[in-house]
Amino acid sequence: MKNCFKTLALTALVLLVSCSKDENESGSNENDQAIEELENTPLQAEEVANNVVIQGGTKSDGAPPTPNEAISLDVSGSSEVALLGEGFEVSINSDASITGAYLQFKSNDDAGVVADSYYDIDLNANNSNKKAVSFKGFKKKANRLSAKVEDTTLDVDFNTNIEPGTFCYVICVYDAEGNISAPQEVCVTVESWGGNSKAVGAWKLVEQEYTEDGETVKLALGQEDCEDYIISCQEGGQVEVTECFTTVDLMLTINENGTYNLISNSEDDIIDYNATQEQCQQVTIEGNKFTYQSQGNWAYVSDEERLTLVEYSYSETDGGETFEETYEAGNGELLFDGKAEINGNTMRIVEEEDYDDDGVVDYVYRIVLQK
Repeated sequence: MKNCFKTLALTALVLLVSCSKDENESGSNENDQAIEELENTPLQAEEVANNVVIQGGTKSDGAPPTPNEAISLDVSGSSEVALLGEGFEVSINSDASITGAYLQFKSNDDAGVVADSYYDIDLNANNSNKKAVSFKGFKKKANRLSAKVEDTTLDVDFNTNIEPGTFCYVICVYDAEGNISAPQEVCVTVESWGGNSKAVGAWKLVEQEYTEDGETVKLALGQEDCEDYIISCQEGGQVEVTECFTTVDLMLTINENGTYNLISNSEDDIIDYNATQEQCQQVTIEGNKFTYQSQGNWAYVSDEERLTLVEYSYSETDGGETFEETYEAGNGELLFDGKAEINGNTMRIVEEEDYDDDGVVDYVYRIVLQK
């Protein structure tokens, strides 16, 4: 009898856990679907036009001037994602020395209603310096920016009245001689903070890998990564040096409420650049400890496998000295925006770089995190 009751108890427990898991998964799927439906809701063009903040932009009634299409415009590098409370960016490339842009909003539905106003934007007053950084370690803040800067970037911010949904904008650029490009249309989705529940959890770095010039290097957590480069000496000549970095740990915690917390610890043998130049021989500061902590909001676009982290506060401790900074809402720092493949309890973040813009990937960096 005891064995029978024990078997029945175990069976009941398994069924209870199974039902609870199914209910949780069902609730998560329903929540994900509700968020997706909200983000696909068309926003009225006039509503968007009245609730954007564009530095260097002047709002005018009516339609923008008629273009003569004498100069080119390429916005193919622009993101189709906007962030709640932050806004979006337009990547602009032209064969002319452009000075400004005309921007008009449009509804993303069958009606395609265009706002009865437009923005005339001074690009020199607007040009954004926000760039996503590389996930390859979190070194000193001043050295983290890695995005290309050949294109002009137009920054469009939102106030708090913009809700999740979708809309389009029509943009053309002009030069000092009054030439105006043909208009280009881009449709964007205002993403909710948070998103797909499969991204939620505490993700720990377990492996790094990078491929360059056909050679792939894999690094386990705690394994030293070294690179060689040349330093010019003050009195002439050059010296080849080796600098090594070791990631001790990295934890990315993604919360269901749309916030994240990241902490990374490394111990590095770094080059004392000035002393090496003076002595014309390698001078190393060994065992330099570096800690980076970041808090902010996240969004995940499932169909693009794209993770976005917007930082609102950070601190870094380098060699015992700590620096902290906090950003106000609407002025967050784009910490990361790139590909993140999630399969069960494994997340793979993939970064690719084309150094010479020839369409061929020159460098691939991957990290594997598990929860």
